[in-house]
Amino acid sequence: MNYLDKQLFAIEGRVKNYPWGSRKTLARHRGEIESDLPEAELWFGDNSQGPSLVSGTNMCLDEITGALGEVLPQGQLPFLAKILAVEQSLSLQVHPALEDIPSLQSVCKDQNHKPEMVVALTEFQAFVGFAEIRNTLAILENLNSEKVDRLITEPLQAGTPVTKILENLLGVADTKNVLTEVRERIANLDPVRGKWMQELIDLYAPNLDPLATLLCELVTLQPGESLYLPPKCVHAYLNGTVVEVMANSDNVIRGGLTHKPIDKSNFLKIVDSRSHIAVRVTPTVTDGYREWKPPILDFALQEFQGSINTELVVENHSIAFAWQGAIRISEAASNSEYVDVHHATAAFVAPGKYTLTGSGSLWVATGKGR
Repeated sequence: MNYLDKQLFAIEGRVKNYPWGSRKTLARHRGEIESDLPEAELWFGDNSQGPSLVSGTNMCLDEITGALGEVLPQGQLPFLAKILAVEQSLSLQVHPALEDIPSLQSVCKDQNHKPEMVVALTEFQAFVGFAEIRNTLAILENLNSEKVDRLITEPLQAGTPVTKILENLLGVADTKNVLTEVRERIANLDPVRGKWMQELIDLYAPNLDPLATLLCELVTLQPGESLYLPPKCVHAYLNGTVVEVMANSDNVIRGGLTHKPIDKSNFLKIVDSRSHIAVRVTPTVTDGYREWKPPILDFALQEFQGSINTELVVENHSIAFAWQGAIRISEAASNSEYVDVHHATAAFVAPGKYTLTGSGSLWVATGKGR
């Protein structure tokens, strides 16, 4: 079968097993009770680190998109879509910008930047970006820890750059019982921040990494709320389930809060230390669907929800996948070509007009690229 000539065809998501994932969330999405291993991410796309399988074949999607040179000049989709099931905190990390790539050849998996956007499916919590200094100082005042004051408060008040403070925390062993004092004063933090501080100390002591989160904004998203993270934005996802779409890259620079090796020098070199660089994305609401458009052309998301009987117009190659229910995508001209999208099957969709019928939650990831 010549898939290059097909308007749409079925693909399978690729499960990624990482320790911070859930044994239940993605398993129950498939109709199972629990998985043997933690399942952290379900990928839909053609990234070489986990390309989707073309249903009923031994081919992967990147074999097809790589041959679409006229319409995909980069040889791949500009975006990568995922469902994330976060049960335990991820590492404190950043993703490079395009201008960072030349100096990171020894550590980058590909040549692309990695801005990303999440839309919450459940309540979702994360440390994202740095807080304003006055807000951080207020948190530190409430914490009332002399040892933390020497490490963070006094340097901030003296105008020390955030990156210099992080250099003295990330990957550094606690030799002065700072974390013990923090444990004794955790009740002075607001309950949510205190909960995460306790969990992160339990996970990563004796390293001082958890103290770095005192510099970060703690964000809670409710279902349907969204956040766009530009390149260089420090973040650590904590808990919850989201749809995530990003530029087609798997470049991650870890700075701390992980048992994996960190790359502190590159992390501190590229991290954006300004406050409030992440952006809340409010969806536009049209009859039958919501659309989230970040301030970048690499990707966007649509969701069709409930009882679905509508038209889908696709301007760029897209991937459609379901979070709940089952939805048929049919070529509008004839209805003879269709894919039934559900928990196990997604669809690769070429530009054109389609009809959608069914019920549930259908997500369409798309992007124009640079």
